[in-house]
Amino acid sequence: MAVQICPECGAICQETDTHCMDCGCDIVEAERKISRRAKQERGGGPIMADEKVISGAAAGMAEAGETSAKVRLKEFDRHLADKLEKERVAVVITAIIALIAGGAILLAGWQALSAANGIEALRALSYTELRQRGLGAFAFPPFVATLLILFGLAGLLCAAGQIERFVIGQKAIAQVKEGERPEVVGISTMTWVGLLIASFVFAPFGIVLGIIFMLGQDDETRRLGSQMIKSGILSLMVIGLHLIWNAIEGFMAQAGSNT
Repeated sequence: MAVQICPECGAICQETDTHCMDCGCDIVEAERKISRRAKQERGGGPIMADEKVISGAAAGMAEAGETSAKVRLKEFDRHLADKLEKERVAVVITAIIALIAGGAILLAGWQALSAANGIEALRALSYTELRQRGLGAFAFPPFVATLLILFGLAGLLCAAGQIERFVIGQKAIAQVKEGERPEVVGISTMTWVGLLIASFVFAPFGIVLGIIFMLGQDDETRRLGSQMIKSGILSLMVIGLHLIWNAIEGFMAQAGSNT
C-alpha cells in the first residue's frame, strides 16, 4: 500500500490521508507551502520537462529524473535535519543532568556500601534473608547501597546514550547538508537499557516517567515509555509476591504453633 510522509512531523501516513494522524497537520496545505517555497528557490515556475516529476507531494523540489518518492524523501531528510538541530540543546542538557545525577547517586551508593563493610557485605547478602525482611530490606544498608549503585549506573548509561545520540545527530545533519542520506537517529540502546534498569530499581520513577513518555507523539518514545511502565510494574509485582509469601509463611507458622 502506498504511503506518504507528513511534512511536519515525518510520520508515515496513508496515501489517501489528508491530515496527519500524529500531529494533525493538513498534509495538502503543507505540501502546497513546500511547493511555493521550492518555486521561489528555483527563481520561477518549473520547466516543462519537470512537470511530471514535480506534480507530487514535494512539487518544485525535484531534479530531472527523480521520482515523487525520492522527492518526498528529500523533504523528509530536510525536516529531520531541522528537527535534530532544534533538539540538540535538549539532548546536551539531558546528557549533562544524567551524567551529574548518575555520578552523584553512584558515589552515594559506593559510600553507603563502604560504610556497611563494603564488598564483604554484598557477599553476605542472601536471597532468603532479603525475602524474610520484606519491606524492611529497603532499610537494610547493603541492599540500599546496591540499589543506589544500580540506579547510578543506569544514569551513566543514559548519559552515554544521549552523547551517542548527539554525535550521530550531528553527523546526520552534516549528511543532509551535503545531499547524502542521513544516519538513522533514534533513542540509543544504552539509554533504553539505562531507563529500564532505573525503572525496575525505582518503580515510581519508571512508571511516572513512562506515562510522560507515553503522552508523546513519537512512536519510539511511546514504546520506551510502555516498556518502562512494564518494568516498574514488574518490580512492584516482585515485591508484592514476596510480601504475600512472607504472610503465608507467617500464617502457616502460627497455625503450626497453635496445634
